[in-house]
Amino acid sequence: MTGTSGIGEALASSTPSRMIMTLLAGMLAVSVSACAYSGDGPVEVHYQKYKARMPEGDRVFVCSAYGCRTQTPFRFSPTDIADVRKIMAKGSASPAAEREATKKALALMGSRADKAVGTDGDRPGDDMMGNGDPGQMDCVDVATNLTSYMVIMERHKLFQHHAVGSMYVKEDIRRGWDGWTHYAGTLVENTSKQKYAVDGWLLASGKPPEIVEVERWYIDDNDLLFGTRSSVAALKPAAQKAAVEGAQPLPQAGRAAQKPQPQRTAGK
Repeated sequence: MTGTSGIGEALASSTPSRMIMTLLAGMLAVSVSACAYSGDGPVEVHYQKYKARMPEGDRVFVCSAYGCRTQTPFRFSPTDIADVRKIMAKGSASPAAEREATKKALALMGSRADKAVGTDGDRPGDDMMGNGDPGQMDCVDVATNLTSYMVIMERHKLFQHHAVGSMYVKEDIRRGWDGWTHYAGTLVENTSKQKYAVDGWLLASGKPPEIVEVERWYIDDNDLLFGTRSSVAALKPAAQKAAVEGAQPLPQAGRAAQKPQPQRTAGK
């Protein structure tokens, strides 16, 4: 707040050239806490950062417990790969069709891996009770797992119109918890080079992830640039979007406040 009043005072007594410099400085100060960026270099850099293991052949190391603190091996069988291949064959006509097929393929792969390693009861989003629980996943876990599945798909040459990209990250700490750092895997369309975020953090195990342009994912890039606080309900799963549109605005209490809190079963 004091920074804003200081800028106003400076503008009142500035020459035109100094006024422009002061405005630019003020814009920089506001925007420095809002950003969107791809991970540096190849996707392996993300795995190194979180000490996660890249897929080995058709074996993945399913991340959980928040931040890939638990990694449980799971191998996709030849039958699994054949099933994924059948799904992807139906999306060969165009990039858009391939993205739709990818959603279904990732849902299948995620469901089979989650049931095998014990993460099929993951509660969508994050909550404090999930931190450190091997059965729960945060956005880093989900993004890493989806990327691992896509890497296997790419190794089997199941993508005709896309390539697996580096991890994508957005944050806007001006929003409080609602703008906390968030991760997503990416696909890059071969012809247009458009990047698409692949994100299943708000969805239950076995549900097709969202695949949306990175500019529109999580927080619209226009909001990051200009600091508006318009709704991002359009980027959320349909059921949650309907709930958001039909309810009063949620308090700015962070992700945990927005996460469903189902009854916990014994031993969970």
